[in-house]
Amino acid sequence: EALAARVEACAMRIERAVGDVREAQFVDAAVEAVRAAVEARRGERRVTTLVLGLGSPAASAAARCQLAFAKVLVERLRGNVEEDDTTTSTREVTLKSYDPCFTVVDEKVLDETHACETLTREACDEYLSASTSGKDELVVFYMPHCEGHLYESVVRARWSAEALADFICVGNTFETYADRWRAKNADPEKKRPSHVIAASSIVHARLVDPGDTFVVQGAFNDTSVQTFDVKSDDDLPEVTE
Repeated sequence: EALAARVEACAMRIERAVGDVREAQFVDAAVEAVRAAVEARRGERRVTTLVLGLGSPAASAAARCQLAFAKVLVERLRGNVEEDDTTTSTREVTLKSYDPCFTVVDEKVLDETHACETLTREACDEYLSASTSGKDELVVFYMPHCEGHLYESVVRARWSAEALADFICVGNTFETYADRWRAKNADPEKKRPSHVIAASSIVHARLVDPGDTFVVQGAFNDTSVQTFDVKSDDDLPEVTE
C-alpha cells in the first residue's frame, strides 16, 4: 500500500508537469522541430523516442518536466499518425527510457501509468551501440543533460555519413562541449568526447532553451534539436582524440 501511494503521488506530479509543459511558450516550436526532423527521415518506419539520463522522476522536478516534454512530443507524433487512415503497425510511435538511477517507484510510474517502457541495461546498450536506426524503426535520442561520454558513445557508433543522416538528438548542444574543451573548462578527469566535438562543426542545431521563462529553472537549459546532413564520409571532420 505504501508503494502504491508513492507511485500514485509521483504519477500526479508528472501529470502536473505535463500541464506545465503543454502551456510553456517554447514547446510548440521545439516539438515542431523534432517532428519535422522525424517526418523527413522516417518513411514507413515506426518511431521510438528513447529517453536517456533522465534521472528519477520521483525525486526531481526537472526530470518530471523532461519526461513531460517527451510525452507531449510522442502525443503530437501520434496525433499526426492517427489522422492517416492508412496507418499500419509500422507507423507506431513509442516511448522508452533507461537510467540506472531509476527506483522501483520510477519504473512502476513509467511502465504502468505513463506508457513509457523502461529498458534493461542490455537493451539500452543495443540502441547505443547500433550503427544507425533499424530498417523498421527510427530512433529519436532524447538525452537531457547527459554526460559527455554518453553523447560520445552514441555519436561514435554512428560516425558515417549514412548513419548521421538518420540521427536525431534532442539534448545538450554539441557546440557547448566543444567550447568547454577549447576553453579548458572541462573536468580533466573526464575523457574528451572527441566525436561530439568533431560533430559540432557539421551539426544543424536548433536551440530550444526557454531561458528563464519556464517554471522549473534549468530543466531545458542548452537544449537543442540536432540533426546532420552529410553527403559522404569524405565530408566528415577529422576526429582528434
